[in-house]
Amino acid sequence: MKKFLALAAIALACSEKKVDKRDDCVPVEQVTVSQDCYEGSAGLLLTADTPSSISLDWVIAPLKDTSGAQTYVPYYASTTSNQLMVPDSIVRKYPKIGVMFVGAYGCPSDMYFSFVRRMDKDSCARWYLQERFLKGD
Repeated sequence: MKKFLALAAIALACSEKKVDKRDDCVPVEQVTVSQDCYEGSAGLLLTADTPSSISLDWVIAPLKDTSGAQTYVPYYASTTSNQLMVPDSIVRKYPKIGVMFVGAYGCPSDMYFSFVRRMDKDSCARWYLQERFLKGD
């Protein structure tokens, strides 16, 4: 019984807290990726369309194939600007990167973004936007 009560207390403490949406909220509508050649040494730069003075929380989904129909281990990050450098240790292993969540505290975005790595004619690997849609639609 003590174990059950302890587990219940932990679950309650860890449950999601509802955060009220701020009145001045401007959610992220667009995330772009650097169009430079991806060399596999500097990471992948993602930029959200919010003022650079806003700190953002990100949930990134590294995906094993470009279909997106698989499970993933999320990568969580917080930034003090509108940019996130996804480390090569994550990017290098996966051909598709999803942005499951990006937003400021109290100002989440309901958009999903995914980017795929493609080899161009000039033998340069670049990342391109594959999907952008409103979650739940």
